[in-house]
Amino acid sequence: MHLHEKLVIIKSILALHPEGAVFETIKDDFLEFTKESLDYSFAEFYSTMCCLPDIRFVRDFYGNMFWMTTSSKTSHIRELVTLQKTNDLRRKRNTAAIKPCNFKEDHRTKKKIDRNHPYKRQPQENRTKPNYRNITPPEFISVSLGGKQNPYNPHLYAHQMIGDDFFLSVAKLELGYLTVPGQRIQQSGLCVSGQTVRGAIDRLCEMPVEDVDKQVIINLGSVDLMQGRDVLDIQTDYNRLLVLLKEMGIQAIVTTLPPIANHSYLSSMQHNWMKLNVFLRRQPLCIDICELMMQNGRILYSCFQGEAKYVTGSSRPHVLWNKIGRQRILKAMKIYLGDTFC
Repeated sequence: MHLHEKLVIIKSILALHPEGAVFETIKDDFLEFTKESLDYSFAEFYSTMCCLPDIRFVRDFYGNMFWMTTSSKTSHIRELVTLQKTNDLRRKRNTAAIKPCNFKEDHRTKKKIDRNHPYKRQPQENRTKPNYRNITPPEFISVSLGGKQNPYNPHLYAHQMIGDDFFLSVAKLELGYLTVPGQRIQQSGLCVSGQTVRGAIDRLCEMPVEDVDKQVIINLGSVDLMQGRDVLDIQTDYNRLLVLLKEMGIQAIVTTLPPIANHSYLSSMQHNWMKLNVFLRRQPLCIDICELMMQNGRILYSCFQGEAKYVTGSSRPHVLWNKIGRQRILKAMKIYLGDTFC
């Protein structure tokens, strides 16, 4: 490599640095380099560098030599350097020393409050407009409107529906009724999540007689079976419920219970379920919807949802009816009501 080529490389390196960016101690560094490579004296190298138009040197207070470039290609870098803020103008961190604490003073003393201040806090009994309301939803929402005028009271052709999550799903998804807002347990009229036969009796006793229609359809007992209650206790509660409705002057229509899909493998559950359906079929007005979910003695799982789900009113998972099952049951109840009361 010729000296001219090396000077071009040095010049290109210097062009990358703004004015003031230097190769310090150029004498020691370049002298050794030139002597080893071309046996070139520093004086000759110095004179050659000074002849270049874009490279010059300056000396500081101590006599050190600094090389710099004045090329127009690096003018923008020099401008950026000159426009930089000095250390005095930069934001400095507050490094004030922390004063020693006087532990003898009580820093927890409160300021004295002017009791006669117009914006002082008034006692609760003197407030005309309280800032909050304590809203506690009641355990049971009484419905006074009959029929489909009330979206929270499921009916099927002037027959009020009384049931648990199975009837509640039919009321919400097929008939378009709504659940009462603000309740921990989902409820739409007398269709309450996790409702047992005994729970329906308690609710009817709390309700005024005029809030219950003269004709009802009942689908209860599945939750009692899942809780493991004896079938005789369930039948006793059913008899109490039917007697209560008769005393209130209400005509009751019961429905048989379809299979409980997630408990069908238990022989004891199957036995109680069959005995309870025999009891329900003996009632004067009964809609047999059990046969719709079975074929040749086997359960039609195509009428049930794919997996068990926890409901708001019970700690036991439910496998509810799917769209096919709900439509079958709804169609059977419509046919029965049409043939019986029309």
